[in-house]
Amino acid sequence: SDITVYRGKHMTATVPTVLSHEILGTIESLPEGYSGAFQVGQRVLMNPIVSCGQCAACQRGLENVCENLKLLGIHLDGGFAEYVKVQTDKLVAVRDDMPDEVAILGEPFAVGYHIMQTSKVQPGDTVFISGGATVGLYIAVFAKAWGASRVIISEINEPRRRFVESMGIETINPLKTDAAVCMNAVTKGAGFDIVFDTSGAEACILQMPDLCRCGGKMLSLGLSGDPYPFVIGKVAFKEITLIGNRLYSQEDFEQGVRFLEDNWRALGLDRMVTDKLPLTEIDKAFHMMLHGENICKIIIDTGR
Repeated sequence: SDITVYRGKHMTATVPTVLSHEILGTIESLPEGYSGAFQVGQRVLMNPIVSCGQCAACQRGLENVCENLKLLGIHLDGGFAEYVKVQTDKLVAVRDDMPDEVAILGEPFAVGYHIMQTSKVQPGDTVFISGGATVGLYIAVFAKAWGASRVIISEINEPRRRFVESMGIETINPLKTDAAVCMNAVTKGAGFDIVFDTSGAEACILQMPDLCRCGGKMLSLGLSGDPYPFVIGKVAFKEITLIGNRLYSQEDFEQGVRFLEDNWRALGLDRMVTDKLPLTEIDKAFHMMLHGENICKIIIDTGR
C-alpha cells in the first residue's frame, strides 16, 4: 500500500500524508478515566482502520469497507509521525517474547488471515499466487497452514523467487516457465482451485481465469485504479467466483497476530524482514521497492 500511495496509484489516498499503516509502538498515554487492560509503556500493534460506525457497511459489521473509511498512513497521518492517536479498542497487545522485528509483521498477517476468511482455502486445495513479494508470501504461508496440497508462487524477480523457495514454497519464474504449463502439470489441465494475484501486473490479472478451474475462485489483491481490458465472459463461462478483499476486521487483526506469535519460530517468519533502515533512510526504502531491490519486508525504525 505504501508504494502504491507513493506512486500516486492508490484510488483513495489523501496527499500529503505521513505514511505507515503498519505500526508498532509503545503507549505514551491513555484516556482520562480509562480502566481497561492496557498500560502506559506497554508495547502494542495498532489497527489503522478508522470507520464511521454509521454507514450501511458499518451497520452490517463490515467496518473494513466503511463508506467513509479512513486509514492511518493512507488518509490520516500514520506511523512515521512522532506520535499516533488511536482508539484503545484498536490496540493489540504483543507478547514480551516476540521481538520488534517480528511483531511489526502483525498487520500484514492480519491481511493474510482475512484473505483466508474470504477465500476459504480448504485442505487439499491447489493454490496459485502471482507475485512473491510480502503479500504473496503471507498468503502462501497461511494457505499451507490451512492444508492446501500445492501452493505455487509465480515471481520474475530471481533473488526474491529464491528467497520464497528458501521459505519452503514452490515457485516458478514465468519468464522461464509459462504459468499455463505449470497449471497443466500440477492439475492435469483442470485448473487451480484458487488463483490469487498480488502483483497488480496486467498480464497476470488477465491470465487469472485461464489458470482457474471451473467453479474455482479468483482474488485480485492489487489496489491500483488502472483499467485493464478484462474479459469477464471467461469468468461466467467457467462459473468462477470472483472475490473482493480489503483489509480486515478487528478479530482478523487479533487472530493474525496470534498466528504470528504462535508460529514465527517454527516457520522462520522472522526471516521475512530482510531490511531494517532508520527513518532518515526512508528514501532508500522507497527506491528499493520501486526498483524491486527488496527481497521481502523493509521495516523502518523511527527511533534511529
